[in-house]
Amino acid sequence: MRKVMTRSKIVLWLFIIVALLTGCRGGATAASWPGLPVAEDVVYVAAGAKVYALDAETGNQKWEFPIGEEKKGPFYAAPAVEEGLVFVGSTDNNLYALDAVTGNQRWVFATEKPIIAGPAVAGDIVYVASADSKVYALEAATGVGRWEFTTGNWVWATPLVADGKVYIGSMDHKMYSLDAESGQKLWEFEADGAIAATPTLAGGLLYFGAYDNKVYALDAASGRKKWEFQAGGWVWSQPLVVNGIVYVGSMDKMVYALDAASGQKKWEFATDGAVLAGLAFADDLLYAASEDKNLYALDAATGQKRWWFAAQTSIYTPPVVADGVVYTCSQDGRVYALDADNGNRRWAFPRTEQ
Repeated sequence: MRKVMTRSKIVLWLFIIVALLTGCRGGATAASWPGLPVAEDVVYVAAGAKVYALDAETGNQKWEFPIGEEKKGPFYAAPAVEEGLVFVGSTDNNLYALDAVTGNQRWVFATEKPIIAGPAVAGDIVYVASADSKVYALEAATGVGRWEFTTGNWVWATPLVADGKVYIGSMDHKMYSLDAESGQKLWEFEADGAIAATPTLAGGLLYFGAYDNKVYALDAASGRKKWEFQAGGWVWSQPLVVNGIVYVGSMDKMVYALDAASGQKKWEFATDGAVLAGLAFADDLLYAASEDKNLYALDAATGQKRWWFAAQTSIYTPPVVADGVVYTCSQDGRVYALDADNGNRRWAFPRTEQ
């Protein structure tokens, strides 16, 4: 019964996103799938109708965008922060560039449909994907377009930019490798299901999951498959590769540790909800968020649980570890700062909970 409930909740999320993509917004604002990065002692949070900048030490708000009752969102993915700018996509079809210190808008770039995924920045270029099936390369300073590439369906994944290439998965079941300078396609690989998460590059291999319940490892240069691992549910989580181990979550409620070279399973850890978010690693601990409202700290070598923290609602956002603190954001938009060693809460935002 639990699996049915979990799948039904995810299908509900898909209906919400599809409604946004097709313009069926109505008068209400849909719940958000919050995202956050940490940079220069500031936590940037995209949650619902607002983007916030918070002091990483105290949780005090520095600024919000948009100001007051002005509507720009909802925002569904983590911003990217680089060279004094915060880049964030919105379901109003736009990518916004904000001043990292003040939150003031620097420029805006319009796509043809909602932006579900976070952008990626490499050098002086920001790369962003849209539900209009396209990947865009823009000048980070001005928002002027350099090139665009069209896939066969919506793109919900953040591009991965590495070694002069852009790797991007699409709901058309394909993983693409593009030349970062020109946008020219170098290769494509077709999975047996849609690809909604960002891939990970490590040791010349590209790792990603798909809605066919599989984790794939491809040769990054050629796109040829090295191995695949069969999970028990959709894989929406971005894999994390540390010390020759691939860590990845699945909608079957599991966190898996796989040998990076062979795909052989080393251990698994069962939560009580789907694991959609990417994972984090620091000081031999693996941090995993679940739909069951918990953030877990696991021994990365064995999968044994060290501690867990219970939020008020489900967690679909990848945790971020910085300076001994784990930052996470639950589905209701609440941000938590936790001690990385024991899970004790340092602060929460908004400050309505005692």
